[in-house]
Amino acid sequence: MKLAILIGGIGKRIGMEKSELRICGKRLIEIAVEKFSEFDPILVCRDEAQMERYAKEFKVKFVCDFYRNFGAIAGVHSAIKHNGDTVVVAIDMPFVKKRVLEFLFEKGKELECDALIPKHEFAETLLAFYSKRALFEIEKSIQRGEKRILDPLSRLRAVFIPAEELRKFDKHLISFFNINTREDILKAEELCSKIFTEEL
Repeated sequence: MKLAILIGGIGKRIGMEKSELRICGKRLIEIAVEKFSEFDPILVCRDEAQMERYAKEFKVKFVCDFYRNFGAIAGVHSAIKHNGDTVVVAIDMPFVKKRVLEFLFEKGKELECDALIPKHEFAETLLAFYSKRALFEIEKSIQRGEKRILDPLSRLRAVFIPAEELRKFDKHLISFFNINTREDILKAEELCSKIFTEEL
């Protein structure tokens, strides 16, 4: 399985680098690197400064956004450009189950689709499978100035699957929990406690 972790984002509502947010006693980047090390992931940074900073600390593969100042769509583009067929996960989703990622990759390959996107409360485009075939259309979108990944997906063979189908790997669907606010950090700490006591 090819895996890309998108770490480039700045949490505007939190006011700091999302990768530096601390839950469960660790920074989000530490959690991701430790949890997914067996998959030999690439970490997608927004620029060289961010990459150089973390490359001094972590012995993993780093790449930068090829297109700057485009946000998540640029991270997805770089992930596919470097990995080919890949699963992506955002750094602010610390509770993603490994088996969910493996399923998305395997199912996406099996269906031969351009993208396989779970739908939870909305389309989870940053916890999804992307085929190398999606690269050209995503690149064209960026060149047109489009910043929403859903724009190129509307022109690709994208398959959307209900998140309910993933409960067999993630009973409470905590894989889809992401951190955007200070309140989310408090909720994340509660989840950490439940995971530690094996309630999740």
